[in-house]
Amino acid sequence: MKALPKQLKKLALLLLASSLLASCTATFTYNQLDWLIPWYVDGYVDLTRDQKRLLKGQLTPVLQWHRDEELLSYIEILDQVESDLAAPVSAAQVRGWIDEAFTAGQRVEETMMTVALDFGATLSDAQIQEFVDSLWEEQEEYEADFLERDDLENIEDNLENLEDFLRRFIGRPSPAQQKRLKLAAESMQRFDAAWLAEREDWLTTLELLLQRQPGWQDALRAAHARRTADRPPDYRAIVDHNLDVITGAVADVLNQMSPKQYQRAQKEIEDLRGKLRKLIRQSES
Repeated sequence: MKALPKQLKKLALLLLASSLLASCTATFTYNQLDWLIPWYVDGYVDLTRDQKRLLKGQLTPVLQWHRDEELLSYIEILDQVESDLAAPVSAAQVRGWIDEAFTAGQRVEETMMTVALDFGATLSDAQIQEFVDSLWEEQEEYEADFLERDDLENIEDNLENLEDFLRRFIGRPSPAQQKRLKLAAESMQRFDAAWLAEREDWLTTLELLLQRQPGWQDALRAAHARRTADRPPDYRAIVDHNLDVITGAVADVLNQMSPKQYQRAQKEIEDLRGKLRKLIRQSES
């Protein structure tokens, strides 16, 4: 995985972490930024020194907006999670956390889109082709990584994703919690083929639009806006099914927390909140 620039990586991780359990949806659930983030990721396009300076200048006000306007909303998500954890948690509450994080991510996406399109206009044709080639190469890597798994490997990966994330917040799951997560992993429907097929369709559209004919930026915005609505019913059905499975399992696991696990979860929430507040103070100074 290519690394985000330090500031963007910190903000992306804080956004992900502040949702607490949103990342349990894994790569395949709400992957809305797979065409935007590469503009800011090392290894997709070789940039000149002047282009790097230009991109940094374009990102600076976005990062400032993010600190000024968005970080408080992440703290509010954490506050809601902390409040919900004081009583038995429902699957609907867990879904609410995920939806709040997704909405926050959409706001960032919309702002980043302007930067991506403005910066894209400054790239040479050769750089655009390099970018497109990198995306197709990544598509091939994803297909090799995910489609070659058998169903047992897919279940094991689902279980590992669930356990790894929860372990950060509650520590080692108990045998009963592990059993519940295993049931969830086994109940999830495979999403790799549907996700990769939809992504391939999008890359085909994107490659055409990146020929940068007159009006290409508006056309790309419009195509991206249609992307979610145009996803096939089977794609959406799998997403909804897996989210139902995940949120139910996470709620059950949280309701089985020991006092030690509960204390750890509280500490993680407070640590995240502290990092967000520190970023806000830095923005105000």
